[in-house]
Amino acid sequence: MPAEPPAATAAPDVLDGDIAAFVVERFLPGVDAGELDPDYDLLATAVIDSLGILHIAAWLERRYGIVLPDADLAGRNFRTVAAIRAVAERAARGEGGA
Repeated sequence: MPAEPPAATAAPDVLDGDIAAFVVERFLPGVDAGELDPDYDLLATAVIDSLGILHIAAWLERRYGIVLPDADLAGRNFRTVAAIRAVAERAARGEGGA
């Protein structure tokens, strides 16, 4: 009898609230995570910089097991909480490098 193929693992649900909580904890102490709009520009307001991008990428790997391809470690993918969620979800589906 042939072996069954391994079951596909579902991509983790990357939540705006989780991302906002990390960003606030790491970069905006004293701010309530619920106050961080998913479209607030984190780069233009200097909340994060290139080092912050690396911290967030490392957190995504620890929290969700998502490893972002180097091509995805660009500012446009970390500009907002919504952008971070989108790049993480693409990478989790194996669609990174955009």
